Amino acid sequence: MPKSKNRRRKKLASQAALTTDVQLLEALLSQIDLIDTDEDLDAAQEIMLDAWETSNPRRRLALAKQALEISPLCADAYLMLGEQAKTTEEAIALYRKGVEAGEQALGPAAFAEYAGDFWGLIETRPYMRVRHMLAVALWDAGEREESLAHWQDLLRLNPTDNQGARYLLLDALLEQGRDEDAGALLRRYNQDPSAAWAWSHALLSFRRKGDCADSRYALAEAIEVNRHVPPYLSGKKSMPRKLPDYMGWGDPDEAVAYVHGAARAWAATEGAVKWAREFFDSKPRAMQDEELRQMSLDITETLAPGFEQIDDAVLALLLLGRHNGNRVWKSFDWAAMDRLHQKGYITSPVGKAKSVVLTDEGLEQAEQRFKELFPKAAERYL
Repeated sequence: MPKSKNRRRKKLASQAALTTDVQLLEALLSQIDLIDTDEDLDAAQEIMLDAWETSNPRRRLALAKQALEISPLCADAYLMLGEQAKTTEEAIALYRKGVEAGEQALGPAAFAEYAGDFWGLIETRPYMRVRHMLAVALWDAGEREESLAHWQDLLRLNPTDNQGARYLLLDALLEQGRDEDAGALLRRYNQDPSAAWAWSHALLSFRRKGDCADSRYALAEAIEVNRHVPPYLSGKKSMPRKLPDYMGWGDPDEAVAYVHGAARAWAATEGAVKWAREFFDSKPRAMQDEELRQMSLDITETLAPGFEQIDDAVLALLLLGRHNGNRVWKSFDWAAMDRLHQKGYITSPVGKAKSVVLTDEGLEQAEQRFKELFPKAAERYL
C-alpha cells in the first residue's frame, strides 16, 4: 500500500478515535478509499480479539475504530461501539450498522445455505451477536414488533440457540400477551431444563386455565426446578442491584435472572403472583408425594383418548435409547413425557438431566407396547 494512503488512513483513524458521534464516525470511515478483502476482515477481527480482552473503555473504543478503519464490514466493532454508546438511540444506530456490515460481509448465499445451522459457521457469529443486541436495544426503546422479529429470525437461523435468544423472546411474548406464540415456543424447546421454561410454563397454564389441578401441577414442577423464584417474584426477597455474571441450575442466581426478565409478564397476569406465593407458602417444601400423585391422576383422567396412542408409541420408542440399566434418553415431546410420568412409567422429565428412568411397571409396559407396535423389530431390539 502506498505510504501516502497509509498515512491518510492513520490520520482518519486518529480523528475517528476522538469521537463517539455516529454521523461523524460514518463520514470519517466513508473517506477511507479501501476495497475490502477477506484478509482485511480477518485482520479487523484480530484487533477485536484484543479489544474484547482489555477492560479499559478508551482502549476498547480506540481498537474498535481501528478495526473499522481496516474493514468497515467488521460487525463486532460496531457491537463494541454500541455497547459504549451514551444513549439507546445511538446504540441502535450503531447496531444497525453492524447488522448491515455483517450481512454484506456474509453475502446472500450464506443466509440461504446455512440457515438452520448458522452458529456453526464461525464467520456468522459477529453478525449474530450484533443482531441480538439490536433486538435488546429495540425492546428497551419500545420497538416491540421489530425486536420480536429479530429474535424470531435468529432462532430460524440458529435453532439450537447458542445465544439464549429464546429466553428473552419467551419473556417478551408473555409480556405482550401473545400466549399462542409463547406456547409454541415452549413446545419447540420442550427439553429445556431451566427455571425460565418451567416457571413460564406454569404462568401460561394459569393464564389459560386459572387455579386448577393442571396449573397447580405445573407450578409444583416449577418449584421443584427452582424454589428460589417465589420469594423474588413476590417481593419478599429484594432483587440484587447487579445481575449475576454466572448461575447454576436451581440456584438463587438463576431465580434472580429469571425474575428480572419475567416479572412484568407475571405482573400483567391478574392474580398470578398471589397464586404462586400462596401455593409456595402453603408448601414449605415440595408437595407431598401422595398429593402430587393424586393431582397427576386427576390430570390423566381428563386426557382425550387420542393421547393414549401417542403415549404408547413414545413409551415403546424410549427403549431405543436405553442405557445404564433402565435409564432412557428423554428426547421426546414434553407433554407426552409428562403424561408418562403421571402414569408412573418414568421418573420426572423436569430437570437438567438428559435422561429419565423407566420404573419396573414402565419397563414392562414399554416392552409390551413395542411388541404390539413393532413386532418385526422386537426380536432385534428386545
